[in-house]
Amino acid sequence: RGTVELQRYSKEHPFAQLSGSDNIIAFTTERYAKQPLIVRGPGAGAEVTAGGVFCDILRLASYLGAPS
Repeated sequence: RGTVELQRYSKEHPFAQLSGSDNIIAFTTERYAKQPLIVRGPGAGAEVTAGGVFCDILRLASYLGAPS
């Protein structure tokens, strides 16, 4: 089971330490119940993300019958 939610964090929390296009995720499991496993790394960046979204829009338009 997974959840995604908005929360407030202190300035010392790893989620508050992101910069640029960093991505971060915390895994809270039976093994990591007291201290979640934090995975952090660089994201794709604005240009790559925008290109991916535009590609998805073109693919959807084609699927819906738009001329190519």
